[in-house]
Amino acid sequence: MELALGTVQFGLDYGVANTGGKVSAGDARDILKRAWDGGIRRLDTAAAYGDIEERLCDLCGDLPFEIVSKIPAISREMAADAAIDFALAAVERSRSRLGALLTGMLFHDAANLSGAGGGKVWAAVRDGLQGSGIRLGSSGYNAADIANLRHFDGFSMAQLPGNAFDQRFAENAGNLAGVEMTIRSALLQGLLLMDEGQAAKRVPSAAQAIGGWRAFCAARGLGHAEAAFSIVKGFAGAAFCVIGVDHIDQLDTNLSAWSRAQPIVAPELASRDLEVIDPRVWPALTEA
Repeated sequence: MELALGTVQFGLDYGVANTGGKVSAGDARDILKRAWDGGIRRLDTAAAYGDIEERLCDLCGDLPFEIVSKIPAISREMAADAAIDFALAAVERSRSRLGALLTGMLFHDAANLSGAGGGKVWAAVRDGLQGSGIRLGSSGYNAADIANLRHFDGFSMAQLPGNAFDQRFAENAGNLAGVEMTIRSALLQGLLLMDEGQAAKRVPSAAQAIGGWRAFCAARGLGHAEAAFSIVKGFAGAAFCVIGVDHIDQLDTNLSAWSRAQPIVAPELASRDLEVIDPRVWPALTEA
C-alpha cells in the first residue's frame, strides 16, 4: 500500500483537529516538496475543495505528481441529460486545470450512479475520456455502494473511508476485487490522534470507542498515528491510503509513523454507529 496526499486542507478550513485553518500557498508548496521527497507520488483533490483544483499545478511546480480529482456531487433533482452535461463540463474543467498531471477522475458521490440514469451519466463520461489515459471510478461512503458499481464498463478505481472504527472496507474487500482502492479518513479527521478528553468532547457519541482505542494503543506500546496506519495496512486489497495535513511537521510525523506501521487486524475496534464513524453526522463545531 502506498501513501497519497490529500489537498482539501489547501483549499478549505477542514478537519476536527485542524487549528490553523486553510493552509497558505507557501506552506502548501513546502508540504508538496516534502511529500515528494518522502516518496509520495499521488495527490487527491476535487473541485469541491475550495479553489485548490485550479491552483494545484502552480503549487506543484515541476513536481510530476499524478493527480486524482472528483466530479462534484450531482443534484438528485437533475434530469439525466442535465446530469450528463454537468458531469462532462466538470471533467473538462478538471482537465483544463490539471493538464497532464490528471490521471484519474472519481464521481464524488457514488449515489449519483446508483439511481435511474446513473448508467447513462457514467457511459457519457467514460466515452468522453476515451483515449485520454485518465481512469474513471467513484468515491463512496460505504463499500456496498462501490461494489454495486463494479459492473460498469471501465470502472477501475474507487475511494472509501477506512480506519480503526470504520472497518466496512475490510468486511467487504472480497466484493471489490479488481478495483484499485484508496482508503481515506485513516485518522478519522484527526480524531484518533486527539487527547481523549478533547476527542470525546468533540464527538460525544465516540467517547466509549475512543477509550477503547487509547487502551488498544497503550497495550501495544504504539503511538496513535502508527497504530492507525497499522490498522489501515491490515485492510487487504487497498492500494493507497490518502492523508491530509495542516503543516509540514504533521506530514513529517505521519511519514515516520507510516514507515514504522506494520499490518494489524483489529475487528474488535470496529463500530457500526454512524455517529461515531461518519463525520457528516458529527455535531457542528462551536466556539470554545
